[in-house]
Amino acid sequence: MSEYHKIKTIFKRDMSNGKKLMPNEWTLPEFEYLSLNEWEFTEKVDGTNIRIIVGEGKIEFGGRTANASIPAPLVARLNERFLPQTDSLLAKFGDGAVLYGEGYGAKIQKGGGNYRQDQDFV
Repeated sequence: MSEYHKIKTIFKRDMSNGKKLMPNEWTLPEFEYLSLNEWEFTEKVDGTNIRIIVGEGKIEFGGRTANASIPAPLVARLNERFLPQTDSLLAKFGDGAVLYGEGYGAKIQKGGGNYRQDQDFV
């Protein structure tokens, strides 16, 4: 099972100065390109990392790591949302896609109930 990928920092760090961020010193050319585009900002959902693994004729769910535990109500919601789509997801992605997202809602993080009273995936 694949691990949840690391999200790169957009700015380089000054290693001689306490790893302080260096604004406008991009870690990747893609970040510099994106800096020149108009952006719309929204709130980051504070939840838990979730992977939807499509492959080997089935769909599996994972957290950020292979050892991560997923709350039972969230597993039930993932089953409800994705298992009925197993055939169409396998047809679309074949054997080898991983969808990365966030599990969120009540009892996932402090304040998660402000998003919704149950749990879901985005």
